[in-house]
Amino acid sequence: MCQVRQVTTWNPLRRIPNSVYIAAEVDPITQQWLERAEYDLETARSLLQSQRYLYVAFMCQQTLEKYLKAFMTSLNKTPPFLHNLPRLAEEAVLLSDLTEERQRLLADLNPYYIKARYGEYKSALSKVCTANKASDFLKKTEEPAKWLRAKIR
Repeated sequence: MCQVRQVTTWNPLRRIPNSVYIAAEVDPITQQWLERAEYDLETARSLLQSQRYLYVAFMCQQTLEKYLKAFMTSLNKTPPFLHNLPRLAEEAVLLSDLTEERQRLLADLNPYYIKARYGEYKSALSKVCTANKASDFLKKTEEPAKWLRAKIR
């Protein structure tokens, strides 16, 4: 049976601890990816509350990127130095396991990695990343995040 331990990270916006449950036998590198992914997911939640919608999408992208990399390291694979979510899922040999909706989410979040942070792209994406869209991205990110977390042994 898998042992589980609680890891506490701090949310600097609310100055309270967040509890993350991680399998006890997870290696330290995978554990770091998991903790970072959870931190990014909590950050996305905080950004939604503070109405920073473009950065909610960015943090959702970051969350799934880090969960995919955690999954890869849990299999003793070195994650590639890329940020393309569909490619990472393919490298992790998970693409065929993903539902069509999850694959669409990876593709939809992909532009928010770089384009959300630079000049004209930022301005253009800010116009389309509304409160509803950001909320939808967050809701849709939480489900595959939970699924990936469960796949990590």
